[in-house]
Formats: sequence, C-alpha cells, structure tokens
Amino acid sequence: MTTTNQSHSHPFGKPVNILKFGEGNRIIVDKEALEKSFLHPDVKNRKIVVFSIIGAFRRGKSFFLDYCLRFLYANYSSIESRKNDPQFNKDWIGLPEEPLKGFTWRSGTKRDTTGIIMWSDIFLHTVKTTGEKIAITIMDTQGLFDNETSPADNSRIFALGTLISSVQVLNLVGIIQEDQLQYLQFATEFAKFAAQDNQGSSGKPFQNLLFLIRDWGNPDEYEFGTEGGAQYLKEVLKIKADQKPELKSVRQFISVSFDEYSCCLMPYPGKHVARKKDYDGQWKLMDEEFKDELVVIIEKLLKPENLILKKINSKDLKGFEVKEYIQSYFTLFQSDTLPQAQSIYESTIDKQMNILISKCLESYKLNALKNQDLLEENNLHIFHEMSKSKTLIMFSEEKKMGNAEHARKYKMKLEAEMEKSYNEWKDRSLKSIQQLKEEKKKTEEAMKEKLRLEQEALEAERITREKQAELERQKELQLIENEKYEAEKKAMDSRLEAEKERAKAIEAEREAEKAWRQVLEEKLKNEQLKNQKPPRRRGCTIL
Repeated sequence: MTTTNQSHSHPFGKPVNILKFGEGNRIIVDKEALEKSFLHPDVKNRKIVVFSIIGAFRRGKSFFLDYCLRFLYANYSSIESRKNDPQFNKDWIGLPEEPLKGFTWRSGTKRDTTGIIMWSDIFLHTVKTTGEKIAITIMDTQGLFDNETSPADNSRIFALGTLISSVQVLNLVGIIQEDQLQYLQFATEFAKFAAQDNQGSSGKPFQNLLFLIRDWGNPDEYEFGTEGGAQYLKEVLKIKADQKPELKSVRQFISVSFDEYSCCLMPYPGKHVARKKDYDGQWKLMDEEFKDELVVIIEKLLKPENLILKKINSKDLKGFEVKEYIQSYFTLFQSDTLPQAQSIYESTIDKQMNILISKCLESYKLNALKNQDLLEENNLHIFHEMSKSKTLIMFSEEKKMGNAEHARKYKMKLEAEMEKSYNEWKDRSLKSIQQLKEEKKKTEEAMKEKLRLEQEALEAERITREKQAELERQKELQLIENEKYEAEKKAMDSRLEAEKERAKAIEAEREAEKAWRQVLEEKLKNEQLKNQKPPRRRGCTIL
C-alpha cells in the first residue's frame, strides 16, 4: 500500500476520564464531562455511534484507537475542527514517520488507562442521501486482568463498556480463551431475560461485538482479516454435545445477546512495535502486513456506510438520551458487588420508559397549551380526556422494552402525570377564560364605541358631502343664470343696436326726403321764376 506525504496529526481533543475508581473502588463519574459532550448543541439531537474497545492491559487497545482517531480526523468533521465532511481520504494513515497522538499508550508491564476514558472531541457526519445527522464518540477502557484491579471491577468495566457501546471491540492476543469468554457471561441472565421479554422483536440487549485477535499465529489455517476471523469464530463458538453447561451457556449468550458478532485476525505488528519502549507509533516501523490489515479493519469499522448507531430495543438513541443511559448505568454500578442482571435490565427499562413518558407528556402539554385559549369552561375536562386518549395511543404505539406488566405500570404513571398536569393547566385555563371573558367584554364595548364614532364620523362626512354637493349645484345654477343673463343682455343690446340703426335709417330717409323736397321746391321755384316776366331794368346812377 502506498501513501502520499501528508500529515494527519490532529490538534483537537483530549482524553477525558468519565469514570474512574476512587478509594475503596468507589466509582467516580465526571457528570460535567458527560454533559459537555452529549449535551453539546451539535450533538444532543444527533443519533450516536459509540465505539469502544476493551481487553487486557498492555495489549495495544489505545494504540488501535489512536489510529482510529487518525482515520476519523482525516474523514469527518468534529465539534472542535468545525470543517465540512471531507471526501474519503484513502491516505488517512498519514506520514510514515508521523508520531501517534491521542489516547496515551506505551509498551511495558504497567497499565496506562484507568476507568473509562472518552475522547473529548466528538465527530460529526451528515448522510448525503438522507440528511441524517450522526455523532461518533470514541471510548477507551482500563486494561483488564492487571494486578491492581479486582475481578469485580474487571466485570464492571466489561459490563459498562458493553452496555454503553454500539460497537464493542474485544481486544485479545493469540487466541480466544475460555476464561476470556467468561467475562462476557456476566450479562447472561440479563440477555436471557431480555430475549424472553422481547420475543417477536429484533431488539437485543447488546449490539455489535468484534473479537480483535492480535498476533494471530495460524494464518495458514485461518487467514488474516475478517473472513478468516469469521471462520475461526464460528469454530470457537460452536456448541458441541459434550461441552460443559457453562461453556454452552456462554456461546448461547452471545447468539441471543448481540445483534452481530464478528472476528478479525491481525498479524504480529513487528518487533520494534511490540518491544521498544520508545516506539512512538510511526507506521514505517510496523511490519507491512500488519499495517495493511490495520488500515482494512479500521475502514470496515468507521467508514460512513459501516457506522453502527446506538440503539435500545431497536430504537436509535440521540445524544441527550445516551447521556441519560450512561449516567444511570454508572449509578447502578456504584456498589462493590456487580449488580444482578435483573437490576441492569430493570434500570434500562425504567430509563427508556421515563424518556417515553417525558416525550408523551410533552406532547400532551403542547396540545393543551396550543388549545387552552380556545376552550370554554365546561369543555376543559372533555378536551383533557380527548388529549389524554391521544397521548395513551401514542404511548401504546411506541416500541418499548419489557413485558405487558411493565407497559401497564408505566402507562399508569403516564396517566397520573397527565392528571397532575391537567390540574395545573386547568387552574391556569379557568383564570385565562375569566380574563378572556373580561377582555372580550371590554373589547366588545370598545368595538361598539368605535363603531358608534365611526358611524358618527360617516354621518358627518355624508352631511358635509351633501352640503358640498349643494354648494356645487348652486354654483352651477348661478353660472347658468349668469350665462342666461349675459345672453339676454347681449340679445337686448343687439335689439337696441338694431333699433338705433333702424332709427338712423329712418332719419336718413327723412333727411333724404327732406333734401328731395328741397330739391323739388327749388326746382319748382326755379320753374316759377322761369315762367314770370323778367322785371324792367332801371337805370342806375353811377357814383
């Protein structure tokens, strides 16, 4: 396998001890770290993948997880890196000489990890085809079977890691031994109980278990990788007629308790990796065969299409729900004695049922809040019964762990919670109804007054319009009268002018007649003069 010279060292995140053992093996839980991680705004409403590894101390668990971190940072966003989901990076393993960072690890005989440690930076992925949002958490666990941890604590760590995870990697060396399988058997009674009470359901108490066998020494019989591992695991878990009951029990437990179980056979990593105390994780010092198988198994576990979501009874859990389950399991395991399987089972049922009750009650309250202002006083109880009936149907239709008695018990609890909620919002509704009536009365009176004022304003406006119209009409009539007067005056003036002209004409005729008469008279006079004898001239004296 070839790689490009590209570093995938990550500056984000750190190991956080969410659980450790105090004095007297008392369990100490870091609730703040749990809340910070699982209630983070980018995580709490996402579906969760919980990837965990468990096994004997000093067998390379943290080393394996650190290469998982390198893959995750190269191929996913995270709450600290804030980058978009990148394309798949086939060269995620990084530079050959790049030191390994992440969870602390080292070779030797002393344990390095204590309790349960979670990587603080949570990885984010959005499925492109569906838009489904997923968060991926990585957990490391204290190495088992050292000289400082009691068998009870070994069992508690094993139990917690398996209960919390959606993928549990059981890191073993050489072969699968019977005493190692016995540490799975702690949950046998729980698994049987869960299988019995969930008949007809696909829900099993645990999800995916991977036996990761390191330093596999028989590749000629079963080849390296998951295919050879599947063949080997099938042979190991085969139930035989002559087996002792406890051996059969373990094998039966695995088949009824895990959704899937598989095995991967890994080569020896090389002398430098296994023996040198100063080895810092550079893959150039690994045997090539080991490096190739390491790349293959990590991609099979963590590529987007291979992610396994955390479920309880076949229901995908979100960040805030996972936090509740983890915290309840930690509380359950506080005692020095490993709890009975029945108590683990009951705790799981109780937590799931209480989450379901909260969800149903929230739906009931939202319905009441949305409609309470629309209700009349005598309809409150009717509405309560209708909402209660719908909520109980919702409760009945949801998938649940447990049997009919569990369902009946928590249904009664839900009914009691709804009655309590009804009494609370009924009092508020009665006050609200009274206030609404008073406000309605005030509003109606205000509307009446407003309507009266509007009508008065309309009437005043109508009168004003009528007066204005009358004035306009009077103006028009006056204009017509003025025009008529002007026309009559003009006609009168024309008649007077005509009379004057006629009088002038008559006067002119008279003058003409007078002149004619004078001419006639003059003519007659002249005629008369002509007819008279001229007078006798007298002599005149000249002075």
